[in-house]
Amino acid sequence: MAEEAEAETAKLLISDIGKKLLAQKTCPSKDFLVKLLKQAASAFPELKQLASLKAAIKPLSDSLIKHRLLQHKDKDIRLLVAICFCEIIRVLAPNPNFSDAVSKDIFKLLLSMFVELADTTSPYFLKRVKLLETVAKLKFYVLMLDIGCEDLVLELFNTFFNVVREHHPQSLVSMMSSMMAGILEEKASEILSKGEICESVLTEEGFEPLLDVVLLNLLKEAKGASPASSRLAVSVIQNCSEALEPFVCRFLTSCILSRDAVRSELKELYHEIIFEIFRCAPQMLFAVLPNLTQELLTDQVDARIKALNLIGRLFALPGHNIAQEYHHLFIEFLNRFSDKSAEVRLSALLCAKALYMTNPSGRESLEVLTALEGRLLDFDDRVRTQAVTVVCDLARCNPKFVPPELMSRAAERLRDKKVSVRKKALQKLLEVYQNYCTKCSGGTMTLSDHFEEIPCRILMLCYDKDCKEFRPQNLELLLAEDMFPASLSMEERTRHWIFMFTLFSPLHVKALNTILSQKRRLRTEMQFYLALQKKEEDNNSEEVKKRIKMSFMKMSATFLDPAKAEEGFRRLNVMKDNGIFNALAQLLDEVTINDAQTARDNFLKKIGDRDAQVGFFQLLSKKCLYNIFSSEHVLYIVDHLSSDRFGNKQLEDSSVKLLLIILGAFPSLLRGSENQFRLLLLEEVIPFSEELVQMLSKAGPHISIQLSDIYSSLERICLEGTRAQSKLAVSAIAALVGTSEQFIFPELCKKLVDSLRSGQNLPTVLQSLGCVAQYSVSTFEAQDREITRLIVENIFRVASVDMSEDLSSFDGTSECSISCKLKIFGLKALVRSFLPHQRDHVSRQIGDLLEFLLQMLKKGDISDATVSCESDKAHIRLAAAKSVLRLSRRWDLHIPPQIFCFTILTAKDCSPLVRRLFVNKTHKLLKEHAIPGRYACVFALASSDSLNDLQEIH
Repeated sequence: MAEEAEAETAKLLISDIGKKLLAQKTCPSKDFLVKLLKQAASAFPELKQLASLKAAIKPLSDSLIKHRLLQHKDKDIRLLVAICFCEIIRVLAPNPNFSDAVSKDIFKLLLSMFVELADTTSPYFLKRVKLLETVAKLKFYVLMLDIGCEDLVLELFNTFFNVVREHHPQSLVSMMSSMMAGILEEKASEILSKGEICESVLTEEGFEPLLDVVLLNLLKEAKGASPASSRLAVSVIQNCSEALEPFVCRFLTSCILSRDAVRSELKELYHEIIFEIFRCAPQMLFAVLPNLTQELLTDQVDARIKALNLIGRLFALPGHNIAQEYHHLFIEFLNRFSDKSAEVRLSALLCAKALYMTNPSGRESLEVLTALEGRLLDFDDRVRTQAVTVVCDLARCNPKFVPPELMSRAAERLRDKKVSVRKKALQKLLEVYQNYCTKCSGGTMTLSDHFEEIPCRILMLCYDKDCKEFRPQNLELLLAEDMFPASLSMEERTRHWIFMFTLFSPLHVKALNTILSQKRRLRTEMQFYLALQKKEEDNNSEEVKKRIKMSFMKMSATFLDPAKAEEGFRRLNVMKDNGIFNALAQLLDEVTINDAQTARDNFLKKIGDRDAQVGFFQLLSKKCLYNIFSSEHVLYIVDHLSSDRFGNKQLEDSSVKLLLIILGAFPSLLRGSENQFRLLLLEEVIPFSEELVQMLSKAGPHISIQLSDIYSSLERICLEGTRAQSKLAVSAIAALVGTSEQFIFPELCKKLVDSLRSGQNLPTVLQSLGCVAQYSVSTFEAQDREITRLIVENIFRVASVDMSEDLSSFDGTSECSISCKLKIFGLKALVRSFLPHQRDHVSRQIGDLLEFLLQMLKKGDISDATVSCESDKAHIRLAAAKSVLRLSRRWDLHIPPQIFCFTILTAKDCSPLVRRLFVNKTHKLLKEHAIPGRYACVFALASSDSLNDLQEIH
């Protein structure tokens, strides 16, 4: 009863307000209008939808029309009028009985209200939203269609798309969408009822402009505009997809098959429209997508490329499986990877990545990989470059997605015939390797052979002669700065180096040694120059200047542009600031990365950034750094070896070999790892004794290990190890022996002589004696008579020897007797005693040794009493001939011509195998040493088998 009373009160109030307004002969004042209209607007919600209320409401509606309030300029009044008309339409629906003109004016007024919806901060915003809600609920837009207000309907569409915002309530967006979808459904139903869809009907009914507005706004997000209008368009299409489907299909199919006949301006954007519609309503395009096959087969390259790009994007959409649903289209897509046009093939490659990433395990993705792999061998270098890029990008996104075989094929492009392809492959593969290292460090990947192959292949670029960027001078910086991510710890870098080294072939080792040797030469020559530079201050002689100039030439050869580098060195030489040279010397002395970098910064700070050659000094300081390997790398390896933390024999072997290469180039890097290294040397069973002793022999002068701490181990090796080990052990003792330990060699020599006398482990003892003689002339000469006597009587003059030792380490490939091998070892020991390492003066006479050599060259032995087989004699002659060659480097004036004649005849008379060994030895000596001129021709004759005119040479 209360509701009815309130409704009756509201009815009377509205009627009374209408009568008051009608009574006004002219348009009332604003205040008067606002007061009355507010009362009316507040009363309308109490009224239900009843046709019987028409009489009560008519005075108000007539008064609003009479005073032309629909066209009033004041915003407050216009809003109140719009509210009142909306309420009148609601109460009197479905037949408010307005004339077409009034209905049109009402619609215009409402449109003006909707334009203001963009301003959500307005105090009237909620009232405007309420207006939109009422219009949507009452479907007032249907009346607009009935009276032919196509222009206003089109304006409504544009208004909604222009005012919609991201922060609008979803309910508001839904109302806009429902209104537009309702209009399109009404229009579509009417057109379809007339029969066939044609251009004239679409234009006449005003449907085409409305559809164009929706499709155009569908593309706005893709064009970088606010996504709100695009999302509204998506909502409209989804709400009336069934009604729109025939019209959209007709338009898109016409664009594909006969685009020139289409009048819509959107025909140039039909690919984007297809893509966006497929994202929101794929069922609408079921009849359209197969037609894209025609575009893939057209003769026009541009058309094929555009179609290919669209199809690639469609295939890559997540949540869809278009490649299976439209298999024929997918087959034609794959065919474009081998298209006759390189531009089309390039576009196909660009599509491959996104498609594969969508579903890496799918059958279609594997087919794409096969097509991609084929392009790695494309005859067009641009296509090969793009194929490498795509493979590497896939590997960076997720290394587990790319099959190892495909990664390996991509890495082969580092050997491409085109330098540009090689450079791009290098850049992309480095990105892949850095990404892989980061993932390994983060624990999401484990060390993998096929990714560690990347730096192995990069090292092989050292052998490319046609590209200066791949020379060792450049690869040095690549290994130091570009191979690993800057943030990767030293431990992780070392871990990768060790694992990588398990994959190294001799060529990889040679390449790495080449790069490290070049760096070592620069550092050594720089230290020599700094010493000369100090000397020049005291002695400004021409000789010093000449030596400095020669030093510059040597150092410049380690740069990519030697001429430019030499100019930089000359600039350095004229600087007068001793602080610069001291900073450079400090940089060369630091073995840790951080300390070396600090020293480099100090050096560059002293140079200053205004120097014209600052770029050269930056590069020079980089190349002088221990930046490929440092003491941190060495410490990691030695520490893991000493604590047996590798847990893998292959990794242990690899780490020892890598350590040997590092210390071979930079022995001072063992500094700081002495304690751990000492633990390795003192183990009862040394797993890598030969390699470790070799390291010790190289690094001895640079580290603080005391000889007394490890001498017992080294002495045992000299007496009981292999010949190779004993040679290294003597070198290590020589490297570590100090001024207070000069007694070491005499004691060692005494024990060796005792072993020689007793016949124990003769091959090793003979090797050790020969090496001791080279490092300590005085030690050997103190017992040379006894040593020579024992060798002659117990080895040279003995027909056969009963020994249990394994002599399989003899450096020949054919078999000879134990006695023969021992004679050769004894001869080598005596020869070494006349070839000291430091060119110390040998006071002994060489005549006895030369007599032995002559007898061996003549007879294949030194005595007729010993009976040797022909094979043994050949090997003894060979050993004697090689000994002559070695001795000739220092004792050429003492060697009679007769001995050289027999030396040459050795090559003629021996077996092919022995002759080849002799020739190889002559070549090696000629290459490594400066042989006196009068004998160089003899060696050349011997090595070429030109053995004529021997009498003349004699």
